[in-house]
Amino acid sequence: MLTLEKVQLFAGTKCLLDHASMTLHPGQKMGVVGRNGVGKSSLFRALLGHSHFDAGQMRLPSEWRLGYVDQQDDLPEVAALDFVMTGDTEYARLSTAQQACEAQLNQPTLSDSLRHDAQQRLVSLHDDLDRIQAYLVPAKAKQLLMGLGFNETDFVKPAPHFSGGWRVRLKLARALMQPADLLLLDEPTNHLDVEAVAWLEQWLASYPGALLVISHDRHFLDQVVDHILVIDQQNLTSYKGNFAAYERQRAAAIMQQQALADKQKQKMKQLKSFIARFKAKASKAKQAQSRVKALARMDDVAPLQALNPFQFNFASPEYCPDPMVQFEKIDFAYPESPPQFIDVTQTLRAGDRIGLVGINGSGKSTFIKLLVGELKPESGHILRAKGLKIGYFAQHQIETLEPSHTPIQAMLRRFPDLTEQQARDFIGGFGFGQEMAGQTIACFSGGEKARLCLAFIVYEQPHLIILDEPTNHLDMDSRDALEHALQDFNGALIMVSHDQLLLAGLVDQYWWVHEQQVTLFYGDLDAYLQQRLALLKQQRQEQKQQKQDKLGVKNDVAPVMQKNKKEQRQEAAALRQQQQALTRPLTKRIKLLEQQMNDLSSQLAELNQRLADPTLYEDSQSSVVIADLLQQQGGVQRELDEVEMEWLACQEELEALLASIAVK
Repeated sequence: MLTLEKVQLFAGTKCLLDHASMTLHPGQKMGVVGRNGVGKSSLFRALLGHSHFDAGQMRLPSEWRLGYVDQQDDLPEVAALDFVMTGDTEYARLSTAQQACEAQLNQPTLSDSLRHDAQQRLVSLHDDLDRIQAYLVPAKAKQLLMGLGFNETDFVKPAPHFSGGWRVRLKLARALMQPADLLLLDEPTNHLDVEAVAWLEQWLASYPGALLVISHDRHFLDQVVDHILVIDQQNLTSYKGNFAAYERQRAAAIMQQQALADKQKQKMKQLKSFIARFKAKASKAKQAQSRVKALARMDDVAPLQALNPFQFNFASPEYCPDPMVQFEKIDFAYPESPPQFIDVTQTLRAGDRIGLVGINGSGKSTFIKLLVGELKPESGHILRAKGLKIGYFAQHQIETLEPSHTPIQAMLRRFPDLTEQQARDFIGGFGFGQEMAGQTIACFSGGEKARLCLAFIVYEQPHLIILDEPTNHLDMDSRDALEHALQDFNGALIMVSHDQLLLAGLVDQYWWVHEQQVTLFYGDLDAYLQQRLALLKQQRQEQKQQKQDKLGVKNDVAPVMQKNKKEQRQEAAALRQQQQALTRPLTKRIKLLEQQMNDLSSQLAELNQRLADPTLYEDSQSSVVIADLLQQQGGVQRELDEVEMEWLACQEELEALLASIAVK
């Protein structure tokens, strides 16, 4: 297990952790939360050995393999699929050694002794690759890429040719490839759409190793983790359960601490009253003196404070034009690219609260840029109401801030009519106190920069607020403050977000960006996600069928040479021997997986039968038994899904292998 004991951690002269301790057991999944700047990412760097703790001890089993997302911007000039497969470091090492060995054997001038040695190494490498089930690695890499939103045409695209957000996904997929005992993920849902987040939740929930994940996404944490690690006041505190359970425990602790503080306050009041009344009386002097000592011994019990660093509000406009924006038969395409939109017609009305949904690359951000006027349509008209004021938070808004400016300078640059004191007073309401107001933006965390950009929008007092992934860099308290402010805003709202709870709490309709159109989706976010997952499953089945059809055609058209019966029997026997030798590891694995599927199906049927028994629900004390059965049912079902997925991958690999042998 991973253990930190009384560690200290500094960032420059700032103390992030002081005598902090924590323990992570094998298989535990722990969400790491805390305000921006408390040291979450710094803790990860120290755990990975990229920096060091300044005091205390870290104990990590030497045999534990660590998985994490590489922060290097440069990617090698290899295909996306090959890049992801290198995440499995043992597979990458053995594959590289195999290629080198095969290249050596292809040298015509190689001596007999060296050729023999190379052949022996190649046999050994093949055994090692079988041992780690290397035949499953390409299928797993494809599964990860598809789950994170890539399509099959992306597999061969060079990794450096992807844009920034898609590069982050590639590096995440590569990290997930590594068979790690401990996986560390820092805000993994950033740059993902809601479909990819839903897939990642399922994948991590069944991940067998230990997990430490920094996230501000409540829904994600509730679905994935079983412990919460809070960094606050230079300390580490672990809570059992997901984030919802942590919030309940935190609320109970606040109430309990408040009760203790109130009780102590009353006791101190009584002691002070007794001392004041009787300290001058000789008959009570001894008792009064003992109460003076008791009062001196009492430690202050300070009430716990709910983590709520700041609150703000969007000023609701006195009048909103209606309609606000109209799209009339809009066409748009980027240069030398297929059309992004064709004949789009939509109307935004006053009071609309809209969530934009659609897979990455469908055009959500492009639609917003057309709406605010950053892009111009090729044909059609976009009509904006006269006097319409739009507050726009772009996906990469924080990157537009001048790093050398202070928050006050940034405010004055954007709103030159303000005085310096007015700017200082205004940003003070967003957590930028006197010290931070004088620091340069380059020193700020991503969350602090995002708060500054939100301050700009608040000051503009818009009729329409447009937010494109506003929570990517916000901590939970800032995210909550944003949600509360938007709930009270009576203007119009358009939002793109991977945060399912934020969308569900703020919008009342969804516009679906897909197939070069923007249409109203009739249903809530859950219905949309279910539909998307069903469509994705159907597409994969169709792609699999197309592959099988191609293999069938290839076999049908393969030339057949006329040979005598003896030659045919000899070749058939040789082919069978070759098939058996090459397919033995796969067929053995398939039989084992089929046995596992049968066992798990039997377990699932038994659990379903028990849950269907009416007598189970007659006993008022059976709630604990039912909850346990439901938990077992979910666990068995997840395990069965994983085994079936691996069985399908093995079957596809076996089919492709047999086809390749048949056409040689």
